[in-house]
Amino acid sequence: MPGSLPDAPDRNSSNTDPAWQTGPVQKWRILSTTGVVVAIAACAATVVAFAAGQPRDKHDAKPTPSPTSSSSSGDTHAAMPYVVAPSTTRPASRPRTTPTSTHRAPAATPTDPATKAAPPPAPTSKAPPAPRGQSLPLGYSTGNATRVITVVASSRGSTTATLQAWNKAAGGGWLRYGSGITAHLGSAGLTPTPSEDVSATPMGSFTLTQAFGALANPGTGLPYFKTDSADWWVSDRNSTYYNTHYRCSASSCPFDTGAGENLLGAGSVYNYAVVIDANRFPKPVSPNGSAFFFHVTNGKATAGCVAIPQSTLVTLMKWLTPSAHPRMLIGVA
Repeated sequence: MPGSLPDAPDRNSSNTDPAWQTGPVQKWRILSTTGVVVAIAACAATVVAFAAGQPRDKHDAKPTPSPTSSSSSGDTHAAMPYVVAPSTTRPASRPRTTPTSTHRAPAATPTDPATKAAPPPAPTSKAPPAPRGQSLPLGYSTGNATRVITVVASSRGSTTATLQAWNKAAGGGWLRYGSGITAHLGSAGLTPTPSEDVSATPMGSFTLTQAFGALANPGTGLPYFKTDSADWWVSDRNSTYYNTHYRCSASSCPFDTGAGENLLGAGSVYNYAVVIDANRFPKPVSPNGSAFFFHVTNGKATAGCVAIPQSTLVTLMKWLTPSAHPRMLIGVA
């Protein structure tokens, strides 16, 4: 037939037709071989594509199940493998995880409702400056006293003066304690050189270290004794007990009682009294004055003492304490 391939030669025949080696036969052989090669290449490509489509691990997408065909009559045929075409999209890479520290912050401790947090400290305020006082009206020394009483007369001949108590201020100077009152002085006024011969009140700065009275101690911190008929203050200028307190009966005293003073017998002016230490320390000097007291007034001039109303005297006696080293300053200003 025209266009058909020639019959294959008989292999047992010794005659070889040249047309089998060349011409149409030769072309058919080339085409057959090429087809086989193409088929093999197609199979290889299919296998590679199938392998590439498989998931690498459990996180990759699951393979698409192979479809199966069934006939409407219920006959089941063998499932043909479904070849997945190679994907041109690379599988999404999993995000890299940054290693984190294994150290964890300690868990917060629950607060016990019964336990309250300490309140914040109160803001500290600057302490106010220490109060400052004023200068005393008299320029005499106050020593180590922190409480003083000033007795200021207008002149040396005055028989009255203004008495004022003072507390030493922490910032310096002095602060008034109470109000000033009128005090009665010696009938001869004031003198810088007291004597047994003159009824004048001594001028200067004197300590206050002893108290006494016909009545019980009103509450003073100073040493105090309650008087009776045996209590005397010696004013005998010839006695070794000059200007001191001495106890004895009138008939047995070792000094001239007529020149002295019986503390109980003086009456109500000595209900309460504080000794003014003029001419007492270190040793009394005769006849430079004796028995100078700060006592209750009778409204008249004294023999050389300082006298004020009893109620005010009691108030000041309670205020006087040995730790304050109290003093009395007497002078003119």
